[in-house]
Amino acid sequence: MLGVGLSAERRTAAPEIDSAALLSRHGHNPFSFCIRYEAPWQYVSRDASAAPYLQSGRAAVVWADPLVAHADAKAFLDELTGELRGRRLRVCLLVVGEEVARHALARGYGVIKIGEQPTFALQTWEPPRGDPGKHLRWCLNKAARAGVRIRPFEVDDVGAVDDTVAAWLAGRPPVESFLRTSPLTLAEEKRIFVAYTDRVEAVVACSPAVDGWLLEDLVRRPDAPMGATEALVIRTLHELAVSGARTAWMDIAPLRGFNQQLDRRARLLLLPASLAVRSFDKRYGFRNLATYLEKFHPTSWTPRYVALNPPLPTPSLVRALTKLL
Repeated sequence: MLGVGLSAERRTAAPEIDSAALLSRHGHNPFSFCIRYEAPWQYVSRDASAAPYLQSGRAAVVWADPLVAHADAKAFLDELTGELRGRRLRVCLLVVGEEVARHALARGYGVIKIGEQPTFALQTWEPPRGDPGKHLRWCLNKAARAGVRIRPFEVDDVGAVDDTVAAWLAGRPPVESFLRTSPLTLAEEKRIFVAYTDRVEAVVACSPAVDGWLLEDLVRRPDAPMGATEALVIRTLHELAVSGARTAWMDIAPLRGFNQQLDRRARLLLLPASLAVRSFDKRYGFRNLATYLEKFHPTSWTPRYVALNPPLPTPSLVRALTKLL
């Protein structure tokens, strides 16, 4: 796990924090669910609010939006910044939404838009029709002709899902952080669906957020029939909508909309940001992710940001991110 190289300085002990309760109240950022995964989380907390972070050297990487009521977000960010900077830590707010990014910018952070996340308003979204949906329909037809079917995950699927994940990961650089592919971790808190023929071909695990679900782990066998994951995504979105969920998200398309920045200094950071994205692409393989996500024609694209205090990235911060993620 993430124990190597992490500071043992004073921390708010994780066992004192009820992460599930925090997420149920304030987990509007779908990536916040990741704090439920095993990692040496530390917290800055006040009353019923908290910000989870990981520390490496002199860097504190705060994960997703602080878990706080919207009305208290600005004041809590001030407290968070004061505590971490008071301990002479560099602060990195990672994959935060625009509200937090704007508060951070006003607080003196450097803010970089790192990409956009496809967002589906489930009660109104429909698969694209006409020319915009041509490629998606082609994929779905290929899957149907190959006999691909979709159903909810069952306990008897554990071994087959593990095999599918192992096939997906084969030949990829190992990831040991809390971001590693592990769709069955905390399966009791997720909604999981499989695409299958005479075997499991693909699986998607959806983790909960206050307003809906994140299609978090979407993996397929390398030799799965064409269109298996597209059929799986479409059916999953339908099932989530039928259950009454309002919103679904998929993963971030890195650097999408990078030319639309809140911080005028962000363009100066294009090179280091691109280098960081290239480094993570070697592990997570998201180079073609934007093209894949766009075929589903999401209702909107939600900007995601990194905010830095002090405002300019340093080599030590990039090394900390690489170590932690």
